[in-house]
This record gives sequence, structure tokens and C-alpha cells, in this order.
Amino acid sequence: MAEGGPGLALLRNRDFLRLWLANGLWWQAMWTEQLVFGWLALDLTNSAWWVALLGFFRSVPLLFIGSFSAAITDRFDRRSLILGAQISGTAGYAWLGLLIWHGQLEYWHLAVVALANGACWSVDWPTRRAIVPDLVGKGLVVEAMLLENIIQGFTRVIGPLGAGSLLAAVGTRGGLVALAGMGIAGVFLVMGIRTRSRAPVAPGGLRSSWQQMGAGLRYVRQQPRILGVVMVTAIMNAWTFPFTGLLPVFARDVLGQGPLGLGMLAAASGVGALLGLVGVNLARRWCSKEWLYGGGSALACVGVVGFACSSTFGLSLGLMVLSGIGQAGFSIMQSAITLVEASDDMRSRAMGAVVLAIGAAPLGQLQSGAMANAWGAPLACGSLAGLALLATLGTMVFLPGFVRPRTQH
Repeated sequence: MAEGGPGLALLRNRDFLRLWLANGLWWQAMWTEQLVFGWLALDLTNSAWWVALLGFFRSVPLLFIGSFSAAITDRFDRRSLILGAQISGTAGYAWLGLLIWHGQLEYWHLAVVALANGACWSVDWPTRRAIVPDLVGKGLVVEAMLLENIIQGFTRVIGPLGAGSLLAAVGTRGGLVALAGMGIAGVFLVMGIRTRSRAPVAPGGLRSSWQQMGAGLRYVRQQPRILGVVMVTAIMNAWTFPFTGLLPVFARDVLGQGPLGLGMLAAASGVGALLGLVGVNLARRWCSKEWLYGGGSALACVGVVGFACSSTFGLSLGLMVLSGIGQAGFSIMQSAITLVEASDDMRSRAMGAVVLAIGAAPLGQLQSGAMANAWGAPLACGSLAGLALLATLGTMVFLPGFVRPRTQH
């Protein structure tokens, strides 16, 4: 083992370091975008439905592009795909900044950029994951995912706090300028990556893409641990995570907070994620990856149910921390299990199946938005997260071969 442990050795890998820093900016932009776009939508429409619908626009491309993500990502070298998606997102932020600068921003502009970013994300996210074993080797994938989640958790704290502070101090214009700046910095980092790795086998045409997608899904069905990841990913994205799109509604209408309070709520989840990283790193010595994945998912659901029942700002912050702790286990082990269990030639397709499962998010956004409009955000999010808790526990218990014994790693 290299001096300082495998984590520090990974950071001495020039290409991985650049990817890691670029991913940090990417996550920072994502958390900032959720708050800035959500607050803008609430300000423009004063409707929980339209706020939730913005999340639908961002996630609906996963339902379509996610099915073919492996066919797309396997056709090009992975660094070029990441760079192209980064440039596209940055251009969208810059366009919105110009519109709001001239006082011409409307809701549909937000929807267009959210839709475009979702389309990019559906190929960008699996590519950023799939390139990691190429840079560090399969033996260090878990350590790489831990480092990834350290910077992800850090940005989940400073991103929302920074976004809330910007919104409170200089308004939405400053938030959009910050998003464009983060995108530009990410572009330069990705441009410095030298690795030009790609999938071992290039995809064919449309018919071949359909066949490969089918082969990928059949492969996932034969791998119970990857199948369990895909199932729980769909459950969490359909019923638990849609509450994040309604955070502006909770902050303003339930807890009586402004932009800074909204930023603190979102940052509390990031604090929990950082704490969860420590817990996952310690617990993986005794618990299998699947136990940590399923248990973390269940804990995240419990935190959201409690948050939906709270009407006190301080208690809500604490429950967001609890949910963030659970999300750390979900996030780290989602990619780690998939990348470790999948063979090299099926890695992109397995990650494509995970992206397809994340494609349950738009259905969840529509459902939570409609329920929030009819019943209020607390009842909508609380009941959906409770359903996700039951479904996650059911998957752990009843899916044969998903959860290995705790002593096996």
C-alpha cells in the first residue's frame, strides 16, 4: 500500500485528481442549480406543482436516453463525452444569466435548460462513473467512490449555503453567474485529463443498440446484486428523492424561511452525508456493501418521513442531517456494487441500467407535485417516503442473492 493509504495515492494520480476536482464542481453546480432554479420557479409561479414540474423536466430525459446510454457512451471516448456535457451545461447557465440580466427570464426558459441538463446528465453521470476503473483499477473503486463522496458531501454543504447566501444578498442573478463560473472551471479541469479510454467493444447501429440494451438488461437480471441496486435506485428516485424538488415550498410555506433558510436545509443534508462517509468507511469492515446500501437507503427514507412531519426549523435541520447520513450509504455503494460486480465489457451497460432506474425520478416528480398541490407538500412527501421505506426493506428481504451475509466482502 502506498504511503498515506490508497486514498492519498489516488490523489497523486494526475488524471483522477482532475476528474475528482471537476466532479466536485459538477456536484456543486447541481446542488446550487436545484436551489436557484427552485426558488426562481416558486417566485415566478407561486405554485408547488410548477416547482415540482421543473424537477420532472430535468429528470425525464433519463426515461428515454437512459435506455440507450450505453450505446451512446460506448461509441465515444469517455473524456470527450464528459467535456461535451460540461460545456453544454455551462452554456445553459450563461444563457439564463443573460436573460435575467435583461429582465426577460420566464418559467419556460428554466424548463428548457433543466431539460437540456437532464439530457446531458443521462450520459455524463454514467460516463464519470465508468471512467473511474480505467483511471484507478477495479481494486481501488471503493476507495475512489469514498473520495468522490467526500467531495460530493462537502459540496452538498457549501453549495446550498452559498446558493442561499447569494440569493439573499444579490438575488437570483448572482446565483446564475456563480453557476456559469463553476461550469467554466470544470471545463478547464476536464480538458486537462489525458486518458482517452473507451468501452472494449464499440456499439453498432440502432438495431444493435436495441440488442445491446436488451443484453444489458438480461445481464442485470442475472446479477442479483446489481439487480437489487437497480430496484432500490428506482424506488428511492420515485418515492423518496422527489422531496428535494419541493424544498423551496417547505422552506417558505411550512417553516417560514427565506433563501438563507432554504440553503441551510439543503446544507444540513450535506452535513449528514459527510458524517455518513465516516460511518460507511468504518462499517464496511463488518458489513457487506449490500447491507450498507440497503440500510442507508432505509435510513434516508426515515429521515424524510420525519422531516415531512416537522413544523420546527431546528428539528427539520436535524432530520435532514439524518437523511443525509443514509444517503451516503446509498450513494457510495450504488456505484461501488455495480462497478465491482459488472464485468469489464458490461460495465457501461450495467451503469446504463442504473441510469434507467434513476429515470423513475420524473414519475416521482409528477406524483409528488400533484399530491403536494392537492394535499400539501408534507403529506405528499411523507407518505411517498414511507412507501419507499417498505419497498426497500422488502427488496432486501425477498430478492434472492441481493444481500450477502454481513461477514462476506
